[in-house]
Amino acid sequence: MPLSASRIEEIHRSFSGQGLMGTFAACLDELDEGRAVISMPLSDRVTQQHGFFHGGTVGALADTACGYAALSMVPPGKAGLTAEYKINLISPADGDRLIAVGQVIKPGRMLMVCQGEVFVEKEGQRKKCAIALMTLFVMEGLSSI
Repeated sequence: MPLSASRIEEIHRSFSGQGLMGTFAACLDELDEGRAVISMPLSDRVTQQHGFFHGGTVGALADTACGYAALSMVPPGKAGLTAEYKINLISPADGDRLIAVGQVIKPGRMLMVCQGEVFVEKEGQRKKCAIALMTLFVMEGLSSI
């Protein structure tokens, strides 16, 4: 079932309220039920000593893409918090832009399992640089924004 315009707006408001994503100059590029795509440009604030995107940056983007994919399936009046995530950095994140795709694998009432893939883009070419698996805890009493 497609997301309503009001739910999409609510999720975009939530995303814009994230300080870390603002620091990263990240954008929520795509949002569908159970799927989110977030991208960010390279800047010297998010690199490691060789000039690649820092692994912590890659992990944070994967976690956030999975979190918003899950949030798109969380009922109103509830929110989600990351319970855990594991990431495999499979290639150096050497590029101009980072793109994270989060996808819900198993929705649940209390726990949701998501998979994230992170790509680095350089001169228009994309290469997968990380794969993540994330579990989100669904909580009552927190708003999604």
